[in-house]
Amino acid sequence: TNGKGRGVVCDTGMQTRIGRIAQLIAGDSGAQKKKCGCLPDTSANATPLQKNLDALGGRIGMIAIIICVGIFIVGVAMNRTDPATGSPAWLYMILIAV
Repeated sequence: TNGKGRGVVCDTGMQTRIGRIAQLIAGDSGAQKKKCGCLPDTSANATPLQKNLDALGGRIGMIAIIICVGIFIVGVAMNRTDPATGSPAWLYMILIAV
């Protein structure tokens, strides 16, 4: 159905209730610190779940790096070369490990 309505704007931007909540989250100064230049640094307000996920991501990353290095070392020790081109073992194993 169709109807007519009228909207009245009382406040905009940071003067709205949502804007006030954003200021409270940002801190007393109202300006958010930038961590990498593009995203605000919210590490001080991280929930326990966010902290655990951050730690899990770090562990998964370290395990992946260790596995890649292990594959590289084993492949170079076994002198695995590229069957198609016969490139050196270290070069081929970088390709395989990554």
